[in-house]
Amino acid sequence: METPTSLPPVPASPTCNPAPRTIQIEFPQHSSSLLESLNRHRLEGKFCDVSLLVQGRELRAHKAVLAAASPYFHDKLLLGDAPRLTLPSVIEADAFEGLLQLIYSGRLRLPLDALPAHLLVASGLQMWQVVDQCSEIL
Repeated sequence: METPTSLPPVPASPTCNPAPRTIQIEFPQHSSSLLESLNRHRLEGKFCDVSLLVQGRELRAHKAVLAAASPYFHDKLLLGDAPRLTLPSVIEADAFEGLLQLIYSGRLRLPLDALPAHLLVASGLQMWQVVDQCSEIL
Protein backbone atom coordinates (compact mmCIF):
# COMPACT_ATOMS: atom_id res chain seq x y z
CA MET A 1 0.00 0.00 0.00
CA GLU A 2 1.30 3.40 -0.92
CA THR A 3 1.81 6.07 1.65
CA PRO A 4 0.62 9.54 0.73
CA THR A 5 3.39 12.06 0.17
CA SER A 6 2.98 15.51 1.52
CA LEU A 7 3.56 18.47 -0.75
CA PRO A 8 5.33 21.61 0.44
CA PRO A 9 2.98 24.41 1.42
CA VAL A 10 2.19 26.89 -1.34
CA PRO A 11 2.89 30.49 -0.34
CA ALA A 12 0.06 32.95 -0.72
CA SER A 13 0.27 34.73 -4.03
CA PRO A 14 -0.06 38.50 -4.08
CA THR A 15 -1.64 38.23 -7.52
CA CYS A 16 -4.75 36.73 -5.97
CA ASN A 17 -5.93 40.21 -5.09
CA PRO A 18 -7.43 42.30 -7.87
CA ALA A 19 -5.06 44.87 -9.31
CA PRO A 20 -5.64 48.43 -8.14
CA ARG A 21 -7.35 50.65 -10.67
CA THR A 22 -5.14 53.26 -12.26
CA ILE A 23 -5.86 56.35 -14.24
CA GLN A 24 -3.74 58.52 -16.47
CA ILE A 25 -4.28 62.25 -16.70
CA GLU A 26 -2.81 64.26 -19.56
CA PHE A 27 -1.65 67.86 -19.20
CA PRO A 28 -1.16 69.03 -22.81
CA GLN A 29 0.35 72.40 -21.88
CA HIS A 30 2.74 71.02 -19.26
CA SER A 31 5.88 70.80 -21.41
CA SER A 32 5.46 74.24 -23.00
CA SER A 33 4.66 75.77 -19.61
CA LEU A 34 7.74 74.12 -18.12
CA LEU A 35 9.95 75.45 -20.91
CA GLU A 36 8.51 78.95 -20.50
CA SER A 37 9.33 78.80 -16.81
CA LEU A 38 12.88 77.59 -17.48
CA ASN A 39 13.36 80.40 -20.00
CA ARG A 40 12.12 82.95 -17.48
CA HIS A 41 14.57 81.53 -14.93
CA ARG A 42 17.36 81.75 -17.52
CA LEU A 43 16.59 85.37 -18.36
CA GLU A 44 16.51 86.23 -14.64
CA GLY A 45 19.73 84.27 -14.02
CA LYS A 46 17.97 81.90 -11.61
CA PHE A 47 19.08 78.28 -11.19
CA CYS A 48 21.51 78.59 -14.11
CA ASP A 49 24.47 76.28 -13.75
CA VAL A 50 26.59 77.16 -16.77
CA SER A 51 27.91 80.32 -18.43
CA LEU A 52 28.45 80.27 -22.16
CA LEU A 53 31.11 82.58 -23.57
CA VAL A 54 30.63 83.42 -27.22
CA GLN A 55 32.61 86.21 -28.89
CA GLY A 56 33.08 88.02 -25.58
CA ARG A 57 29.41 87.76 -24.64
CA GLU A 58 28.39 85.74 -21.59
CA LEU A 59 25.04 83.95 -21.58
CA ARG A 60 23.64 81.90 -18.70
CA ALA A 61 21.79 78.62 -19.18
CA HIS A 62 20.85 75.29 -17.64
CA LYS A 63 23.10 72.34 -18.45
CA ALA A 64 20.23 69.85 -18.60
CA VAL A 65 18.33 71.98 -21.13
CA LEU A 66 21.42 72.44 -23.32
CA ALA A 67 22.29 68.74 -23.17
CA ALA A 68 18.74 67.76 -24.13
CA ALA A 69 18.66 70.18 -27.07
CA SER A 70 22.08 69.63 -28.61
CA PRO A 71 24.34 66.59 -28.99
CA TYR A 72 27.28 69.01 -29.06
CA PHE A 73 26.41 70.34 -25.60
CA HIS A 74 25.51 66.87 -24.36
CA ASP A 75 28.99 65.57 -25.18
CA LYS A 76 30.79 68.72 -24.04
CA LEU A 77 28.99 68.77 -20.68
CA LEU A 78 29.41 65.03 -20.21
CA LEU A 79 33.19 65.39 -20.48
CA GLY A 80 33.51 67.96 -17.74
CA ASP A 81 31.65 69.79 -15.04
CA ALA A 82 32.99 73.25 -15.80
CA PRO A 83 30.68 76.12 -14.83
CA ARG A 84 31.85 78.01 -17.94
CA LEU A 85 32.09 76.95 -21.58
CA THR A 86 33.84 78.96 -24.26
CA LEU A 87 32.30 78.33 -27.66
CA PRO A 88 34.46 78.18 -30.81
CA SER A 89 35.22 81.58 -32.32
CA VAL A 90 33.43 80.69 -35.57
CA ILE A 91 30.12 80.79 -33.71
CA GLU A 92 28.52 84.19 -34.19
CA ALA A 93 27.13 85.59 -30.93
CA ASP A 94 23.83 86.92 -32.33
CA ALA A 95 23.09 83.66 -34.13
CA PHE A 96 23.93 81.65 -31.03
CA GLU A 97 21.70 83.83 -28.88
CA GLY A 98 18.86 83.27 -31.35
CA LEU A 99 19.37 79.52 -31.16
CA LEU A 100 19.55 79.64 -27.38
CA GLN A 101 16.17 81.39 -27.42
CA LEU A 102 14.92 78.65 -29.77
CA ILE A 103 16.10 75.95 -27.36
CA TYR A 104 14.03 77.49 -24.59
CA SER A 105 10.99 78.52 -26.64
CA GLY A 106 10.69 76.33 -29.71
CA ARG A 107 10.58 79.46 -31.88
CA LEU A 108 13.19 81.05 -34.11
CA ARG A 109 12.50 84.59 -35.27
CA LEU A 110 15.18 86.29 -37.37
CA PRO A 111 15.76 88.41 -40.46
CA LEU A 112 16.02 86.28 -43.58
CA ASP A 113 19.58 87.47 -44.26
CA ALA A 114 20.64 86.11 -40.84
CA LEU A 115 19.51 82.60 -41.77
CA PRO A 116 22.91 81.40 -43.09
CA ALA A 117 24.65 82.35 -39.81
CA HIS A 118 21.97 80.52 -37.80
CA LEU A 119 22.31 77.51 -40.09
CA LEU A 120 26.07 77.45 -39.51
CA VAL A 121 25.69 77.65 -35.72
CA ALA A 122 22.91 75.04 -35.67
CA SER A 123 25.14 72.73 -37.69
CA GLY A 124 28.04 73.22 -35.27
CA LEU A 125 25.74 72.46 -32.33
CA GLN A 126 24.40 69.39 -34.17
CA MET A 127 20.84 70.67 -33.98
CA TRP A 128 19.78 68.74 -37.07
CA GLN A 129 16.10 69.61 -36.98
CA VAL A 130 17.01 73.30 -37.12
CA VAL A 131 19.54 72.64 -39.89
CA ASP A 132 16.86 70.84 -41.93
CA GLN A 133 14.29 73.62 -41.48
CA CYS A 134 16.76 76.40 -42.29
CA SER A 135 18.09 74.50 -45.32
CA GLU A 136 14.57 74.12 -46.71
CA ILE A 137 14.06 77.89 -46.53
CA LEU A 138 17.37 78.64 -48.25
